[in-house]
Amino acid sequence: MRKLKTMMLTGACVLAAGVTGLSGAANAGPATKVYGGGSSLISVYMVQAFNCYGNPQQLIIRSPLSLKTIAPFDYTGTKGNPQDCATQHVSLKSDLFFDSAGSGVGIAGVFSHDPRASAPNGYGDIDPNTGGEQDMPAISYGMSDAGLSATDVGFYNNGNDDQGPTNPCTVPEQKICVVAPGETAHPPTTYPNPAEHYGAMVQFPVSVDPVAFAYDPAYKKVTSADGQSTTSYHFNIKFAHADGSGGWRLDRAAYCTIFNGVAEGGSALTNWNDPRLKALNGGVSLVDPTDPAGEAGFNVPLQIVGRSDSSGTTSIFTRHLAHVCGTLGINDPNNQYADGATTLPVSLQGGTYDGTTTTGEVLGKFTLANGNNLVAQYVAFRDVPAAGQTLKQGRVGYLGADFVAPANSVNGNNDYNLNSADVKNHDGKFLAANGANAAHAFGSLAPPQSTSSGKYDGSSCPSPSAKCRAHPYDWVEPVSKTSPLADPLGKSSYPVVGTTNVIMYTCYADANVATLMKKYFTWYVKNYTVQEVPDGLLTKNGLASLPSPWRTAITETFLNNGSGLNLTIDKAGSGVCTGVQGG
Repeated sequence: MRKLKTMMLTGACVLAAGVTGLSGAANAGPATKVYGGGSSLISVYMVQAFNCYGNPQQLIIRSPLSLKTIAPFDYTGTKGNPQDCATQHVSLKSDLFFDSAGSGVGIAGVFSHDPRASAPNGYGDIDPNTGGEQDMPAISYGMSDAGLSATDVGFYNNGNDDQGPTNPCTVPEQKICVVAPGETAHPPTTYPNPAEHYGAMVQFPVSVDPVAFAYDPAYKKVTSADGQSTTSYHFNIKFAHADGSGGWRLDRAAYCTIFNGVAEGGSALTNWNDPRLKALNGGVSLVDPTDPAGEAGFNVPLQIVGRSDSSGTTSIFTRHLAHVCGTLGINDPNNQYADGATTLPVSLQGGTYDGTTTTGEVLGKFTLANGNNLVAQYVAFRDVPAAGQTLKQGRVGYLGADFVAPANSVNGNNDYNLNSADVKNHDGKFLAANGANAAHAFGSLAPPQSTSSGKYDGSSCPSPSAKCRAHPYDWVEPVSKTSPLADPLGKSSYPVVGTTNVIMYTCYADANVATLMKKYFTWYVKNYTVQEVPDGLLTKNGLASLPSPWRTAITETFLNNGSGLNLTIDKAGSGVCTGVQGG
């Protein structure tokens, strides 16, 4: 396997006074390298956090493979010490790499400990600028917006290969087959038992994520006959936000009909001129007042866009629609979302978009694209008509809030200039997809076995009647329409929300990797640069910080063993990792 080329950004990387971190002496010598990835929803934001902590690296993006330089975050908040992440770093001995390959790949990598697992959808080549195969040497962590269930954790601990190496199993979530403890694996068909080799699984949330219904504010472009000028016409949004980030209103009947691919009362909702959308817009037509075609000529197909890969963003989206759209009576008995899932219903899958070409766009069905980045790219109205020609486009897709305005301007994520709809929540209020509204949605949930402050309460935990700190699946809400996050209560709660979760091992073969994992996440859950509301990295990216009790519970359970449960990340050969080879 070829050595991975370190991809450094230019610029000063000096340890600044006032930034909590390692000493200059400690920063001398070669850097510890940590490899992983997964969730495309959080990929840009997490690379910003990685680059704040350690040496800046580029984001690796799949489909098509590319490297993206991420804008550094400049924290100027009032709490803690301001940090310009372009020049200030906690540890110059830390290189943290992130591959935006999707939640499914993030899970598969941890189960298999193999960056090529589930190819062609695995990590694979990560450097398109160098000839030959540039692979990650190993996987130390994964990020997923779809939390692992009790069944998934059981596979991690006990294996899921009951058919032998010549007829392997296929598990929908992680798509990886691992053997039972003590059994011989046959990669790439089956893999060693992860619990036996790498210790207990660690899973906990790192952010609260609203999923936006994203659209491009422009719907028509006209190029003059001489080709010298192009005029764009924009949706007339009565309730537009002052910052220009959206305001198109969608109630439950509207978005269930749009994304369900079936008709409400015999009438599908597949055009922006639909009277139901006009009614939601305060009775005002969505046509641009300057459009010479006027309302009579306002005819813009409403095309929907979703994910082709195994996606945590999709799981948050489908969990909500499964809960909501089957309870309104509008889709019964034809609700396409039986429950939350990491892939869209087959009945709703239409064409595909691969970054350059589109195949088979169909009204009422999703055009599929790999990763949040390609979904954003396809929703965006970027084409320019030829001289004397007109183009119309009105696509809608679901994306992490960090991919739409105003967050995209903070993270340098894209230049697609997408807006997001204000979505009607459980209590009847239209809300934007942002960190504040996501925080309200998550606020009533408590970490397992915790006091009100997040400290370990020491109680017994008889499973399955209670949530337990020792159970990785109890740290994350399930991908189920019965979850409280499927439709959060409260007038200030954004309705389509989930968490991004890190998945790691307890035991690492390289002591430096174990140390870096603990130090990075300790910094992450405590540092004002990341956590401060409203000026921290999470909030500025349209995401929400975990409430303080969650950060306390995570720290004492996985980072300093304050709970005494022996789940702290450690090196192989010590403590609970005695006799374990480590990941």
